[in-house]
Amino acid sequence: MFGRLFKFFVLCFVLYALARWVLDREQRRTLRDWAHTLAISLLISSLLLVLLFLLGINV
Repeated sequence: MFGRLFKFFVLCFVLYALARWVLDREQRRTLRDWAHTLAISLLISSLLLVLLFLLGINV
C-alpha cells in the first residue's frame, strides 16, 4: 500500500512540475481552477456515497 501511495505522489509531483514548466501563468490559473472544481466535486460525490451507505442504500 505504501509503495502505491508513494508512486501516486511521485506521479502527481512530476505532473505538477511538467505543468509549471510547459504552461504559462494564465493557463496554469485555468488548470488550477479546473483541478479545484474537480476536487470539490469528488468530495461532494464521496460524501453522498457515504450518506447513502449510512442510510442503508447500497449503490
